[in-house]
Amino acid sequence: MSYRSPSQADISGSESSSLVEWFVRGSRSITEKAEWPVAGEAVTAMPANARDWLFDSGSLTARLKTLSEGKFAVEVVDESWLVFPELRFRSRFGPVAPEHRFWSRRVVLLGNGVPWVFANTLIPTHSLGGDLEQIIRLGTRPLGEYLFSQPELSRSEIEVKEIAEQSWGRRSWFFLNAKPVLVAEYFLPALLRQIPPKA
Repeated sequence: MSYRSPSQADISGSESSSLVEWFVRGSRSITEKAEWPVAGEAVTAMPANARDWLFDSGSLTARLKTLSEGKFAVEVVDESWLVFPELRFRSRFGPVAPEHRFWSRRVVLLGNGVPWVFANTLIPTHSLGGDLEQIIRLGTRPLGEYLFSQPELSRSEIEVKEIAEQSWGRRSWFFLNAKPVLVAEYFLPALLRQIPPKA
């Protein structure tokens, strides 16, 4: 699917569309460890609503479906194979070589037709054996539904960063049978202004 950048009205209010353009262009800020403090470190500028969204360890998909009263959708921006020469980043997936390929899936999560979250999933080739191979065939189905249905799921600490004014990102590593999957999610103001429902 080819993703159409929403108009300023789609994002709501007077907010700039620069975040949409930044994501559609393919920012690699997901790889920069130094810019992603873990949740236990003080994030003094983060509003209470943002903390509730970002530090929740449950299924984001379930909460978005509840908030949108079922009017939830996934739009695929792109899916591709990438390599990451940065040793510091690669080492978090295990001892993988510079030429090791990663499957990248970038999507927009929408509620009531409004972009709420940008999400980027990275999976190293060595994780794609067995059941995890289903992830590269998700299409417009949400990743969260698949991950949180797995009984052997575990998760790293949540790391967060400020993306822009009133917009925050988080990332964490999920492990299924000791195989890593990195998920980064960027929460837009249109979502963060709302009271998060309990899934």
